[in-house]
Parts: sequence; structure tokens; C-alpha cells
Amino acid sequence: MLMVEPDTLKPDVDLTTIEAWDSTAVINLIVLLDEQGVQVDEEKIPECKTVQDVLDLAGDTLKG
Repeated sequence: MLMVEPDTLKPDVDLTTIEAWDSTAVINLIVLLDEQGVQVDEEKIPECKTVQDVLDLAGDTLKG
């Protein structure tokens, strides 16, 4: 979806440095998470700054 090598997606990577991180990627991420049964607050995804932010957002849903 982001057209990067999986091993480059470290928790501290700034999403803005990933060229493919745009509104389409946000929608694709929401769909992907939904397909996995993970529901997140869709409005918070664009606020994510790092890969860890996305993981934390998804993790909160899994814990809840």
C-alpha cells in the first residue's frame, strides 16, 4: 500500500517521509484494518505522525 520495503517501516519512521502516505493511503489503511477486524477512529489516522502512532491507534482498539 505504501510502496516501501516492509523492513523500512520502523516505529520511529515519520510518515511524511513516505511518498505514498496521502489521503488514499489513509483510506486504504482504514479498509485494511477493518478487514482484519480492527476498528479505529478514522479521524485520528490523519493525525498520526509516525508508524508507531498508527500501531498505537490500532493497538488501543485491540485492547479495548
